[in-house]
Amino acid sequence: MAPDSGRVRRLVTRLPAVESSVGESRDFVSAALGSWAVPRGEAGDIVLAASELVTNAIEHGCGEVDVEVVLAAAVVRLRVGDHSAGLPVRQAPTLLSERSRGLVIVEALSTAWGYEGIAGAVGTDAGKWVWADFAVTAPLVEVATVAADRRSATPVPLDNQ
Repeated sequence: MAPDSGRVRRLVTRLPAVESSVGESRDFVSAALGSWAVPRGEAGDIVLAASELVTNAIEHGCGEVDVEVVLAAAVVRLRVGDHSAGLPVRQAPTLLSERSRGLVIVEALSTAWGYEGIAGAVGTDAGKWVWADFAVTAPLVEVATVAADRRSATPVPLDNQ
C-alpha cells in the first residue's frame, strides 16, 4: 500500500486462536468498514477475505490472532497476524476438495496480497502478517466538524454556577 498524505484510519483487535474468533473477526471488520462508509459489496469481499485469513491463522499458526484494518486514500489493507514461523502457501485445490481455497479466494478478491515478518524477519518465531489490499470507491464520511467560530456556540452553564 503506497503511503498517502491524506487521512489514514486504522483499527486493530486481538483474538484468541479459537473457532469462534472467525465470526468475531468478520463482525470487527464489517463494523470498521461500515463506520468508514465502504459500500456493502466491497465490504463483503473484505469481510470474506478476513474470514479466510483468520481461519488460516487459527489452523496453521499459533498464539493469538491480530486483525488490522487500515483505510488510506481509496485502499483498504487487511492484515492478519499470528506467531508461527510457517509461511502462507497458496495451493491449487481440486474440483472436489473441501479445503485449500482460502488464499485462492483472497487472491481473487484483492488487488494484491502477501506476507511480512512481524519483527522484520519472515519465518521466525516472532510470526508474520498476511495482508491483502482492496480498492474501494466510497467517499469517506467525515466525523462531525467543530464550528470554525467557537464564539457562535451557546455556552452551557455548569451546575455550580
